[in-house]
Amino acid sequence: MSDNKAVKEAFSGLAPRYETVMNTELKLFWGWSYDEFVNQLIEIIPTRQEDLILDIATGTAVIPIRLSDGKNYGQKIIGLDITPSMLSFAQQKILQSNNGCDIHFTCASAMEMPFKDNIFSLITCGMATHHMDIPKLLGEIKRVLKPGGVLTLSDIGAGQYWRYLPIKAALKMLAFFYYLPAEGFARAWAETIAVSNIYTPEKWQTMVADAGFTHIEITRMAARKFWAPAAIALRAEKSG
Repeated sequence: MSDNKAVKEAFSGLAPRYETVMNTELKLFWGWSYDEFVNQLIEIIPTRQEDLILDIATGTAVIPIRLSDGKNYGQKIIGLDITPSMLSFAQQKILQSNNGCDIHFTCASAMEMPFKDNIFSLITCGMATHHMDIPKLLGEIKRVLKPGGVLTLSDIGAGQYWRYLPIKAALKMLAFFYYLPAEGFARAWAETIAVSNIYTPEKWQTMVADAGFTHIEITRMAARKFWAPAAIALRAEKSG
């Protein structure tokens, strides 16, 4: 099963309860609510009324709705996700919110985005990069981001010990057998293969710099569980 297929299958049936599931899992593993996690990302996102914003792996459009919040009507936000059912549910939320959001959706892979070069001034991504080929993702982000544009993302961060193969193998087994009874094979497999895409802040720094970004700032978001690795919040600019 390909990574993209695994992710699509894993999240296709999750849309109606996605935010509840995320809230439960974040509280269990990190001690935060989903809302607290999103708040930490929103705090580092610089927005202007003229921005054209792309939210990658938008899911149920939590980040686009929070960014618009009925205030910045000059903004246009595009939410991209590989899972049609997620975008269908997100569209329903937009219609129900009725707050004047200029939010549109595109169903596609973040590793092959159907956008022209140099068009977005701001790109965001929350809790999703571990399901992607990150060097390829960063290349696509650089392509569609304007020179001087800003990338902000947050996700799980790996501890230094994760680089050891026996530790990584053990984490994959734990992920698989945790998710299998709770969410089924597709989610279990998607989370298992995602372990290989979780990096330390130092590795993120190197990858983002190698992709051609500057002014890189990485903040550790300490977990409230002593055994959980810190998450990261990252902000960087495309060199102009």
